[in-house]
This record gives sequence, C-alpha cells and structure tokens, in this order.
Amino acid sequence: MKALFAVLSLAVLFCSRAAAVEQGFFATAETVTVSASSGPVTFGYVIQLVFSLAVVFGLIFIAAKYLIPKFSPSTKGRFIQVEDKVVLEPQVTSYIIKVADASWLIVVSNKHIAKIDKIEGKL
Repeated sequence: MKALFAVLSLAVLFCSRAAAVEQGFFATAETVTVSASSGPVTFGYVIQLVFSLAVVFGLIFIAAKYLIPKFSPSTKGRFIQVEDKVVLEPQVTSYIIKVADASWLIVVSNKHIAKIDKIEGKL
C-alpha cells in the first residue's frame, strides 16, 4: 500500500511539473529581468501596511488578555488557597496553604510532599 502511494505521488509530481513547464511557469535565464527599484511606495500601500499591523497586534492583545488566562491554572479555590510560595531549589517549592481558618507550611518536590508545620495565628 505504501509503495502504491509513493508511485502515485511521484506520477502526480512529474505530471504537474511537465504541465508547469509547458505553460511557462518556470522562468529561464533569458526571461528573468531584475530592476534595481521596485517602484514608488504609495500612500495606499502604507495605509494597508498600518491596517494589517493593527489587526495583528489587536489579535495578539485579545489572545493575551482573554484567551491565555483561561488556559492558565488558577491558584484561587473556594476552600483551599495558596497564601505564599517560595522556590527553594529546582523542583522543590514551599507553600503556605490556607484551608478555612487553618494554615500549613508544606514542601513539595517532584517525588514527595511533606507537611512541615501548622501555622497558628494570623498571617
């Protein structure tokens, strides 16, 4: 099946190249002329360029403002909140977690989670 697909692909490639050569699609050395200047830049071209850039920057702004926050993980929960986070080493982070009125200091690595202590009082 793969061999048949490869043969058919090569046949289509050679047929399309032959048709393009007959129609003069490929330029030869005699037909190519290069000019030093491409002509004046018109006011319409500048307006089109500015409009296109505005559309592109507008799409980037919309993506950054509305779409990216929807895909990022939220640290605000209804019952569990992360009060503080400190990276101690690569892949080792300490967190202060608050659940209702109680708070805990925990350390998380790529292999273990350890509760260090319960924090009493107001943070």
